[in-house]
Amino acid sequence: MTFVELTVVVTIMGLLAVLGVPRFARALHARNARHAAIQLASYVDYVRNTAINEGRSTTLSVDATGDRFWSPDVEFPDQAGVPLSVLIKDRFDASLEIKASFDSATSVSFDLEGTPNVGGTPLSNGVITIGTRAIAYEIHIAVGPGSATITEVDDPDVDAFSSPDE
Repeated sequence: MTFVELTVVVTIMGLLAVLGVPRFARALHARNARHAAIQLASYVDYVRNTAINEGRSTTLSVDATGDRFWSPDVEFPDQAGVPLSVLIKDRFDASLEIKASFDSATSVSFDLEGTPNVGGTPLSNGVITIGTRAIAYEIHIAVGPGSATITEVDDPDVDAFSSPDE
């Protein structure tokens, strides 16, 4: 091989790397956002099932400013005595954001039948959104007893994490 051939090969490899890194980073963020949505949906179901199985009310809260998801009266499934509390940026990905709307509130309670309530009124619309401005997922809480479902947000830059005045 000549020096020119080696330079051409290295240049081509460099261009491919420059073009591939952003796609790889986006794929990594998308995987982390999907993993976080799946994990949080399972925690929603766990908090609901705890209410049903233990015959008591449980609460689930989301703090968007602290990027925290928690239940003060439910323990982690595998850690007895440790209240369920998840810091999104620490647990999944530092680029992720979370927000929730449980009929415009940030907390929802499940009664002993697993029915979600906000302030004593049955929940009509409960959504937790997690992701970035590039990729986001919504976790929909069933209004009656049932499992949480996950959907991908079509245009998260516009819908998911933009403030109303943007």
